[in-house]
Amino acid sequence: MREIIRKFTMGHPKQVIEPAVWHFLEGFTMTFPTVAVYFAINLFIEHFENPGRIFDEGYWNIALWMLGLFLLQLLISTLTFLRIFLQGAINSTDNKKEFIQKIKRLPLGFFSKTHSGELINTFTGDFLAIEQSMVGTFTGLFGVVFSCIITSLFMFYFNPKMAFAFYITIPVSGITIAISMKVFGRLSTELRSAKDDTAEGLNEYLSGMKILRSYNQVGEGFLKLQTAYRHLMQVSIKGETAGGALLGLALTFARAGLPLMCFVGSYLLLGGEIGLTSFLSIIIVGTKIISPLLTWIRYTAVLRTHYVSAGRIDNVMKTKELFGSKKIDCTDDIHFENVGFSYVKGQNTINDISCSLKKNSLTAIVGPSGSGKSTMLKLIARFWDVDEGNIKIGRVPLAEIHPDNWQEQISMVLQDVYLFHETIRENIIFGNEHAGEEDMVRAAKLAGCHEFIERLSEGYETIVGEGGSTLSGGEKQRISIARAILKDAPILLLDEPTSSLDAKNEVSVQKAISNLVKDKTVVMVAHRLKTIKNADHIIVLDRGKIAEEGNHEQLLKKEGLYHKLWNLQNKSKEWKISLGEKN
Repeated sequence: MREIIRKFTMGHPKQVIEPAVWHFLEGFTMTFPTVAVYFAINLFIEHFENPGRIFDEGYWNIALWMLGLFLLQLLISTLTFLRIFLQGAINSTDNKKEFIQKIKRLPLGFFSKTHSGELINTFTGDFLAIEQSMVGTFTGLFGVVFSCIITSLFMFYFNPKMAFAFYITIPVSGITIAISMKVFGRLSTELRSAKDDTAEGLNEYLSGMKILRSYNQVGEGFLKLQTAYRHLMQVSIKGETAGGALLGLALTFARAGLPLMCFVGSYLLLGGEIGLTSFLSIIIVGTKIISPLLTWIRYTAVLRTHYVSAGRIDNVMKTKELFGSKKIDCTDDIHFENVGFSYVKGQNTINDISCSLKKNSLTAIVGPSGSGKSTMLKLIARFWDVDEGNIKIGRVPLAEIHPDNWQEQISMVLQDVYLFHETIRENIIFGNEHAGEEDMVRAAKLAGCHEFIERLSEGYETIVGEGGSTLSGGEKQRISIARAILKDAPILLLDEPTSSLDAKNEVSVQKAISNLVKDKTVVMVAHRLKTIKNADHIIVLDRGKIAEEGNHEQLLKKEGLYHKLWNLQNKSKEWKISLGEKN
């Protein structure tokens, strides 16, 4: 039970206390009408031959008591509803915030292994299931169970034989519900997986619409999504058929106790073992207990499916995150000490790398595709922690620096720029929300994007499409540079920022970068070697290892890999498209 509560509350068991108390009070008041009805029937049967005496013997008092108990039950039920749903909404919001904070601290490797559809469904469907459990299904069991226990004790006290007849089918019902819970558990996992696949398929379909249309594969793309939804339908039908049938059978067995109790009671009544008062009272109590009893069974089955959701959230919360407690106010040289790292276990992307990236200098990382250039940059940004060796900022290991503090020290300009579906203003100040208007405009001018922004109909208030889809590649890149300028972090990481731009945009972006790199520690990954010709230090990677180091002139004199790459790029300028010889 402790583990169940931990998962349902995301490690905050106190969240169960208030809803459990209110459901307990509600369950307690649910027993009031049963007791009042018993005394009313007892009085009515006792004076059946002389009905006029019923009112003289306190019938009105019982009626007033019933009215008072009804109003009290109404009050408790209303307060229970208001308090539980209000606190449930607060707890759910707090838990979602904690979940987001957890996501923020996870390494990017987690996201590469986890489909976006799974995370979306976790944040929506799984949290909704948990919220339902915390406001009703799970915490509601406390009140329902208490009500059933009190009423059952009342039945066994007045007539054990009829009570035993009522509950004789419960063991069979319990066995059936246990089987159904196993089925629900297995099918719930399969159902959640199918929902993840459909969400992932829909996201892929919408994101890849341009490619699908350009290759006239819209129909094929939809077929894949249609297949995912068909699988979801099949799993849902299987769950409703198999699990639902077993649950219905369990409820049927539970309901069978009431007619069986009536049969046994009639036999006892005709045999003179019980009076009419006891017979009717127990029957009425049985009709009152059957509703919470069936609710108990339904809740138990539903909780099994919700427990799967709780487990999925718990798996994310238990994922190892980026730790670190030290804070630094200034940067120093960045040292790689025998660093090794792999995205897939046993397949190192970089091996035994040792080098130093000097403070307030431009270090370029070059090499063939797949040599580990971007990986080095991402390790500096601490998107992942290294598997072997160490990265140090001065003498402080990067793994010991608080992740949030380290992110304040760096700015990144990536090849694939992502802009949010907000105004251009919001996208620029994203790195420094406290920046003033003058600072923002200055950053935009330095980045070379102020002029084209002013030409837009709404200027800085223009809303860009998701990912920046309404802007060109060069425009997006310059806005991302303005964002980095405004953040003004001491370390700047550039990942091929001009590789996908045309000549005109490349010149504009290069000028913007020149304004950005002044008095900063700059680490730049580049394919075009001419862009890093004037770098202070160049690291050449090959197959995850450092092949050579030095500045441009030194590397050319070595006539190694850098010399080869330089000549190949110069030779590629002579390449022309040929349509072949004409006859």
